[in-house]
Amino acid sequence: MVGGIMSNSLALLSDAVHNLSDTSSLGISWLARRIAAKERTPSHSFGFKRAEVLASLVNTVALVGIGLFLLVEAGRKFYHPEPVVGGVMLVVAVIGLLGNLFTAWLLHGDSKESLNIRSAYLHIVMDTLSSVGVIAAAILMMLFGWYWLDPLLTLVVSLYVLRESWPLLKTSVHILMQGTPEGIDVKKIIAAVEERNDVIDMHHVHIWTTDGKELFLEAHVTLCDSMKNSTDGMLESISRQIRDVFSISHVTLQIEFGACIGGRCSGND
Repeated sequence: MVGGIMSNSLALLSDAVHNLSDTSSLGISWLARRIAAKERTPSHSFGFKRAEVLASLVNTVALVGIGLFLLVEAGRKFYHPEPVVGGVMLVVAVIGLLGNLFTAWLLHGDSKESLNIRSAYLHIVMDTLSSVGVIAAAILMMLFGWYWLDPLLTLVVSLYVLRESWPLLKTSVHILMQGTPEGIDVKKIIAAVEERNDVIDMHHVHIWTTDGKELFLEAHVTLCDSMKNSTDGMLESISRQIRDVFSISHVTLQIEFGACIGGRCSGND
C-alpha cells in the first residue's frame, strides 16, 4: 500500500488492498477450518462444518465490496489520469507476484475439496493475475508514458473480481438458506422410492447440506398395511437405496400407515 501511494498507482494500490483482504480471508479460513473440525455437541448436533460456509460468505462479500470500490475509483481516475512512478510500481508488483504465486501453490490442492479454501484460493489467483497486469502496465508506462493503463487495468481487475465472486456468493447463500444441493433431483428420489410395490407414497421431503459436501435427507414414507410387521427391514432397505443411488450419506425416514403426523394423509398431494 505504501508502494501504491509513493508511485501514485491505483492499480498497485488495488493489488495491495487485494493482498490485505487475502491475508484477512486466509486468517478467517484457517479459523473456520479449526472450528469445523470440532466434534458435534448436544447444543450443535450437526457439528460446526457450516463455519466454513460462513467464512466463504464473509470473504466473498468483502471481495465484492472491494471490487465495487475499485470500479468507482478506476472510473474517476480514468477521466483524470495522473503520472505514475513506474520504477517503484514495478519493483513492488514483482514482490507481490512472487508472494501470490507461492500462496496459490500452497492452496491449490485443498481448493478442490472445500468451499472455504476455494474462496481463499480465488482471492489469491485474482491477486496473482492482478500482479502480472500491474507489472506489464508499469513497464509500458515507463517506456511510453501510457498512464491511462493504470485505471484501465484497475477497471478490468475489478470487473473480473465481481464476475468470479458471484457464483461463490450464490452458492454460499444457497447452502446457508438450506437449499436443495446442486445436482440433486428431489422428484427423481421420490419416484424411485414410490416405484417399490410396498410404498404408497413419499412426502415431506427435505434435502440439505451443511458444508457443500455432506448431504442430509429427511422424509415421511407411507407403507402398505401388509408391511406393518416388516418396518425395520423396509426402513433399512429404503435408506440403503437412497444412500447408494443418490449418494446421500444421512437419511432419516418416518414410516407411516394411513395418517401423516405432519398433517397430510397418505395418497394426497
